[in-house]
Amino acid sequence: MFDELGSDWTLLGRGKSSEVFRIGGGEVIKIFRAAVSEEMIQREMAAAGIATALGLPTAAPRLRVTVAQNTALIYPEISGVSTAAAIRRKPISAASLLRDMAKLLHAVHHPQASGLRTVKSVLQTDIDYGPAPDRIKRAAIDYLQDLPEADHLLHGDFHIDNILLSANGLIILDWAKAAIGDPAADAVRSEMLMRFGEGPADVITALWRDWAAAQLGRAYRDLSGVSKDQLSLWRPIVALAWLRARPPVRNRAFHRYLDQSLRSAGLPTLS
Repeated sequence: MFDELGSDWTLLGRGKSSEVFRIGGGEVIKIFRAAVSEEMIQREMAAAGIATALGLPTAAPRLRVTVAQNTALIYPEISGVSTAAAIRRKPISAASLLRDMAKLLHAVHHPQASGLRTVKSVLQTDIDYGPAPDRIKRAAIDYLQDLPEADHLLHGDFHIDNILLSANGLIILDWAKAAIGDPAADAVRSEMLMRFGEGPADVITALWRDWAAAQLGRAYRDLSGVSKDQLSLWRPIVALAWLRARPPVRNRAFHRYLDQSLRSAGLPTLS
């Protein structure tokens, strides 16, 4: 237990749910904000442990502690930069790194897993508590029940800021949104995060993000054998569920994407 932040700790990153500091001795500490649920913390610990046991390139927490009454996890430090930062430094590397990310996403999805929530339960909860009109929620949840069941490991937040480029290759970070289910659902979420997630949204960057999502998706389909039709089945549900907590980035483009996906599935649209 730590009564306060160490005076010699170095801040490495700050997000909505946590802050990460280097604490020395080859370790970092991830301090969760008070609003983060115990369920999410337990899920990150469990999923990271499962992924490590399956041989995926990631890190499992070594110890759970408290810092100034906030829950924290101590991890081994992995030197590197985010894939996003690597692409900014060397844009010509983007296509190669996106192919490597696709290989990594396929590796995550390949093994079967247990002990985590199902992606279908996550999507239903997010739709239930989201802002869509009731008639759309009811139709979407009925549609969700008929989507494929599966027990593959899903990351839930696979994007270029959560993939670290180290000397040994790509490393997966942040398992707090992990689940089990159909890999197509996770691939669709990764597509949306690339196109409409947090980050710059000027015209040029938006075009690049759409291109990057297409590159990642094509490489993933080639490796996994998941078809465009399989992805299309999940797209309206994953997009509708994201309304609950998505960042206000490229709103008009995202709502066009959502309505087109709903329409293609025969579901009522928002507009």
